[in-house]
Amino acid sequence: MLLHHSTWHEVEDYLTRSKGLIIPIGSTEQHGPNGLIGTDSICPETIARGIGERFGALVGPTVTLGVAQFNLGFPGSVSVRPTTMIALIQDYVSSLVRSGFDHFYFLNGHGGNLAPARAAFQEIYTETSLRHAADDHPIRCRIRSWWELPRTNALRHDMFGEWEGVHATPSEVAITQHAYPDAIKVRDMNKPERVSEEYLRDHPSDDHYDAHHHREKFPDGRIGSDPSLATPDAGARLVDCAIDEMGKDFQSFLAEG
Repeated sequence: MLLHHSTWHEVEDYLTRSKGLIIPIGSTEQHGPNGLIGTDSICPETIARGIGERFGALVGPTVTLGVAQFNLGFPGSVSVRPTTMIALIQDYVSSLVRSGFDHFYFLNGHGGNLAPARAAFQEIYTETSLRHAADDHPIRCRIRSWWELPRTNALRHDMFGEWEGVHATPSEVAITQHAYPDAIKVRDMNKPERVSEEYLRDHPSDDHYDAHHHREKFPDGRIGSDPSLATPDAGARLVDCAIDEMGKDFQSFLAEG
């Protein structure tokens, strides 16, 4: 069930059964030689809609713009400031708290969103803590990246091994190929250079320097990945696994109270 394809009567009825909402959150940025610019939004949206269908969850409109300044050296990339993302998440949650929602599960497709989302959650919790000594209906927020739970993470590495890489990965490109087969792009590309452990240590979760540095270091947009390995069938397997695993995680989140 999609929030933006529903009437307010239908949402009111849903709230009699559940106070939980799944919110896909991604980015609009380059994804290497054959990856769609919308990859980071397409992946969580596809999985979230699958969870909605399989588990009867309500899915909110996708946040398609993310914190991605380091990719602005590539045409078509769009970034928002971290402060903009924090404010957007606060307003998104606060609007729906007023309707009666209290559990917000952000299904993420972009590492750069993690820090601002968690900062936004703390702003939301701080407002509640300062306003009330106790709250019978506390607000709960969680962010999960589609690739991070154990079975899905193991599957993508089993499929692509060391060439999964960090950005413009074959797993995320495969999901977009499954979701939009008419938009598959084919480009010749060489095997990328491996990313050093030192680089991964110093730049976790898309914590990169400025756009000029990023384009100079990764001129074709990939970070240690070989997205030519992607196939729609691989994407279908990943989506099915992620729907099951994240759907159960969503259910456990709702049970926290």
